[in-house]
Amino acid sequence: MHHLSSDVGEFSETALALCESLNGLTVGPFTVEYGPLPPLKPKAFSLRAPTCISNFYRIARGLLINKPILLEGSPGCGKSSTVLALAQLTGHPITRLNLSDQTDLSDLFGSDVPMVTDDGSISFCWSDGPVLRAIKRGEWVLLDEMNLASQSVLEGLNACFDHRRVLYIAELNRSFEIPPGSNCRFFACQNPRMQGGNRRALPKSFVNRFTNVSYRLLLLT
Repeated sequence: MHHLSSDVGEFSETALALCESLNGLTVGPFTVEYGPLPPLKPKAFSLRAPTCISNFYRIARGLLINKPILLEGSPGCGKSSTVLALAQLTGHPITRLNLSDQTDLSDLFGSDVPMVTDDGSISFCWSDGPVLRAIKRGEWVLLDEMNLASQSVLEGLNACFDHRRVLYIAELNRSFEIPPGSNCRFFACQNPRMQGGNRRALPKSFVNRFTNVSYRLLLLT
């Protein structure tokens, strides 16, 4: 597991700044390339707070590695909002999903749903779930409360996170690959498990799929 909890090295927090370039959003020596949408400035989000810029830096550094990013920190420290803001600033469409122990694989990848045909009869047709749609379109995915998810959901997501990056849908008897050049990136957020609420320690083999970012509390000064 690549862990990015250390300080920002030779770049002090006071020296870091967000800069727009022709290719993307730059923070320190790292650039997050623009996506297909026009970049937007997020509302009600400070882009000048030192810890905010430091957290952008950590995520940008993590994106250099072709692995999903796991952000862990206390509730309200801005894990999800920073990822959503970065998506807006760089023009990347993003799907946000809140996981729980009630989340099923069909909620993520899709299922057969009833449809009324032209003759009035009922037929079942496959409907893509939000994660499968994002994979097909090459979009970002944000999975909130990762350590509340059930074991079956973790096992299903594991296929998207390993080095093969191939998702197999048994109902369709078909595999969906995330190609090397795809813009599809996965982000996961979680609160520390010692804070309770049915949170559990993720399996080490699963956590090793991620680049881990320990999050700092947002300070405005």
